[in-house]
Amino acid sequence: MEENVEKKSVGAGIITMSVLDLFGQFFITIGCLVNIFAKDLVSNMIAEAGVSAGEQATTTDFVITLAISLIITIAVILILCKKPIGAFIFIGIEVLSFIYSAITSGVSLLTLLNLVFPALMIFFLYKKKDIYFVK
Repeated sequence: MEENVEKKSVGAGIITMSVLDLFGQFFITIGCLVNIFAKDLVSNMIAEAGVSAGEQATTTDFVITLAISLIITIAVILILCKKPIGAFIFIGIEVLSFIYSAITSGVSLLTLLNLVFPALMIFFLYKKKDIYFVK
C-alpha cells in the first residue's frame, strides 16, 4: 500500500496552496522574531503612531503566533512529502489558530476571511483523500 501512495501525485492545488502558505508563514515568522527581539523599538514606533499601550500585542501573543506558524510550516512540508500525519496536524493547528484568533480579537469579517486559504487547502487535501486519509 505504501508503494501505491508513492506513485500518486500530490496535485497542483496542494502544491500551489503549499507554496503560498510557506511564503506567508515565512513572513509571519520573520515578523514575530522582529517583534520579539526588538520589542522596545517596535513599541516606540507603534506609540509614535498613536496606538495606545493597551491595544499593542504582547510578547506572549508573538510567541504563540510563532509556534503556530512553525507547526503549520512543518505540517505543510509533511503534506508535500505525502505523509498523512501532515494533513491531520495542518487541520488541527488551523482549528486551534482560529479559536485562538477568535478569543484574542473576537470573531469578525477579517477572522472569517483568514479561513479562506486553510479551507482551500483542506478541500484539496480531501480531493486527494486516497493519499492523506487512508484507512
